[in-house]
Amino acid sequence: MSVSKNLLKLDDQVIQNKNFVKNFLPFRSQSSGLDFEAIAGNVLATAFRKRLGKDSTLESYKSAVFERLRRKLTDQEFEPLIEKMYFNNDASGLFKVSPEFLIFKAAQAEASTNKHVAQILIGFIGNSSDRFRKLSSEVNFLEQELLEEFQKRLVDLSEAPVEYPYLPFVAEYFTQDLSFLLEHPGYFLENLRLFFNLYTFLYSSQLALNINSWTEVPESKPLFFILDSEKASLERKYVRESFPLLKSKALDLFPLLSMLEYLNNPQDKRANKFPLWKVFLDIDNMSYSERAEVGKSLAELCQRYRKRRELPEIQEYPENIKGLFGLLSRTAKEIFQNKGTSQYDVNTKFVNTFENEIASDFIQVRGRSGRVLTISQDYLLLLTNLAIGRKKQVQFQELLNEFKKRGVWFDRQSEQAIIRFLERIGNVERMSDSGDAVYVRKTL
Repeated sequence: MSVSKNLLKLDDQVIQNKNFVKNFLPFRSQSSGLDFEAIAGNVLATAFRKRLGKDSTLESYKSAVFERLRRKLTDQEFEPLIEKMYFNNDASGLFKVSPEFLIFKAAQAEASTNKHVAQILIGFIGNSSDRFRKLSSEVNFLEQELLEEFQKRLVDLSEAPVEYPYLPFVAEYFTQDLSFLLEHPGYFLENLRLFFNLYTFLYSSQLALNINSWTEVPESKPLFFILDSEKASLERKYVRESFPLLKSKALDLFPLLSMLEYLNNPQDKRANKFPLWKVFLDIDNMSYSERAEVGKSLAELCQRYRKRRELPEIQEYPENIKGLFGLLSRTAKEIFQNKGTSQYDVNTKFVNTFENEIASDFIQVRGRSGRVLTISQDYLLLLTNLAIGRKKQVQFQELLNEFKKRGVWFDRQSEQAIIRFLERIGNVERMSDSGDAVYVRKTL
């Protein structure tokens, strides 16, 4: 279904008593924490276009494995040892063998916040033309038996995601980085939580920074970090202003995305869901008569929206699409701006969840500078490996540009701190004292 088909249903939209967001937002007003293994399982099922067959459970798989092994093991006394190695503690050992086994956990991603994050990440790779190669984990003969029995239980996955990526540049780099990581299964499993947590935060933060720029395709906007080992002195303006800016922009996420729901035919769960900028650009490219018809429907939607929320009536509506989108956006924000109202409280809870759950690994309090955005050494090394990717090494400035493309920016002081850190761990090669002649290698 296209944008234009969704818009044909505009006149049928009934404004609900409460605002709601079902798409594009990876967090809600309450969160009990994320299960990144479950999210990874859901994402990998989409990446490999495979899912577990009906009635295929971990218990039935375990039974099949031991039945298979009994025909090959000369000493049945090994069975308790195998069970302890791979199936004890909720099969924690099994999930360390190969990323493929995480597909067992895919169903858990349907619960709570996991579902919202998985839905967005699945949209990234589901809308990509990239195909992920079959994993080539270095496994022993016993683990090869486990893999072969598991792969017998997989069936083709044909479902297509309904969400069009809100941030195509994040979708592109997530897909690229996931593909690279899966070429190194052991490293992927070791850094699984870091990788998915990083991209959940990068997507959420860049979504906040881009949410009001609906007249153009989103791009990576400046968001400055420091290393968690650095000092955040007051003269570092970009560092000091980044988090307050991000939090202020996050206030617009729930209002605008809740308004967007009505433009995406919410009654039809199978209808494709498009970003606000995509809806605007598609309308802007319509013929004059089509734009006029859509404009009329948008004005009537706005009128119903304002009346339902008991907002002042608009005497004259804009005649152009940009003006109507601007009015709809202002209306959505107006609903949540009055302190003491339930709408204001709901939006505040969403922003607090973003700060306390999604962004918690990336925020530190630094004296008079207040809260600043930070990157730990673990995240920096992961980002460095992702940025270099399949290359042997890259120039330092190229590395910084790759960081920026993913939404991570550094000022000059942090750049020097990064070089010193990478030199200490032996990842830097200097051809001369010039910054352009500094090369960085992967840790893989």
